[in-house]
Amino acid sequence: MKPDALTQALRPFRQRARLVLAWRYGAIGTTVGIALSLVADLGDWWGTWRVEPWMLVALIVAGFAVGVAYALLRPLPMDALAQLIDRRAELKDRVTTAIFLNEPSPFANPLRDDALQHLANLRPAQLFRFRWTAWHGALVGLLVALLLSRYLPQLPLPFLTQFRQDRKEAQQVARDVRRVLKPVLEHAREPEASRLEKAIAKQLQELYRRAQQGRLSKKEALIQAEKLLAQAQKLQQQSQQHLRRVSTKAITAAETLQQRLRQRALASQMKEMQALLQRMKEIERQLQSPDLSPSQRQMLEAEKRLLQQAMEAMGQLNSKQMKQLMEALTMQMAQMQQMLQSGRDAQGRPLTDAERRLAQQQLQSLQQALRALQLSQQAQEFLRKLTNDPNFQEAMRRLAELQKQLQQLQQGQTPQLSPEELERMLRELEKALEELAKQYGDDEKIRELARQLLEAVKQMKAGGT
Repeated sequence: MKPDALTQALRPFRQRARLVLAWRYGAIGTTVGIALSLVADLGDWWGTWRVEPWMLVALIVAGFAVGVAYALLRPLPMDALAQLIDRRAELKDRVTTAIFLNEPSPFANPLRDDALQHLANLRPAQLFRFRWTAWHGALVGLLVALLLSRYLPQLPLPFLTQFRQDRKEAQQVARDVRRVLKPVLEHAREPEASRLEKAIAKQLQELYRRAQQGRLSKKEALIQAEKLLAQAQKLQQQSQQHLRRVSTKAITAAETLQQRLRQRALASQMKEMQALLQRMKEIERQLQSPDLSPSQRQMLEAEKRLLQQAMEAMGQLNSKQMKQLMEALTMQMAQMQQMLQSGRDAQGRPLTDAERRLAQQQLQSLQQALRALQLSQQAQEFLRKLTNDPNFQEAMRRLAELQKQLQQLQQGQTPQLSPEELERMLRELEKALEELAKQYGDDEKIRELARQLLEAVKQMKAGGT
């Protein structure tokens, strides 16, 4: 008989032996995997790290797979298998002797036949049985411990009533904090979210997760909630500081652009307008004085009306209305000059020193108003064109909104704009500046100014967050 026949006869025993080895080493690997899962879950209990259920399952499956793979892939020599069969079936080394008969011998075939005859009377399951080992016991014990660790807060056991109530209150604390900090949690998903926002969102999610799993006591939940609220308050302060800083920069940039564009064609007119504004303020202050005589009050009110008309006329009246106003100013100036030369008022009474000073101030302010109205038509046309420009109006609207936000910050109020809305406003302001730079690009100074302002706004956006 050929040796191959003996090898074929041993194949079922070999397969059975590997299955039994897989049963044993699979239990060892699974036990190790469950032990690691239990350690990982306890670490999650203590807050050392975060463990998801799939991670625990993955550790157990990995342990089982490694154990089975080792059992199926480890070397299992035929001579070792023969010795194992001889020992368990008490064949007195018949199979081992037959395996080692490599050289021709008159006793070879009878020995192999004898071994095959005894193997034919054996079943692999009789020799290699699935036995319950200590590893299997450890596997079950650790699995029970893992399930208790994972689902302890949900177990309806009488002695856990107070424990479950404490965990339930912790869940309520987590829900309350999550509801309060929901805007932070939502904005943390945005690309422009700050590091602090992302950190708060991460801690909030972890607090909520652990509370829902019953892994936080009420005391621990309150402590963590207090820390989160403190960080959220810090975030709000940072946002307000950022808003104040960026708003101030944007306001300065937009105001500078506004002033330079006006100065391009109306430099002298702006100067006169500022003087008129100062005079208007001075008139308002003087009218509040109880020491004014009726004639002084009448003179001041007449001057105030003329100055108001002059201010309103700039860039708004047509040429005919402008001419009428200039004639009225000229007539009033002539009256002031006559009064100063004669030293008497319109009723013929001598002027006091206070009235003379007042008349001189009025004459000077009327001259300034007349000069402002006498500026070139080209300058006024440019001013009208600029103020009616949609990009300019959009930039000024953004400026007004930023000023409002800055005012709220200075008054200690909560701004209406969130940081992301502020960033959007800056982008729109930047776009308006770009359009203005293109439209008035024929002027080298304005083009350079617009370029510098655009760079300032871009740096503001990049460094403000």
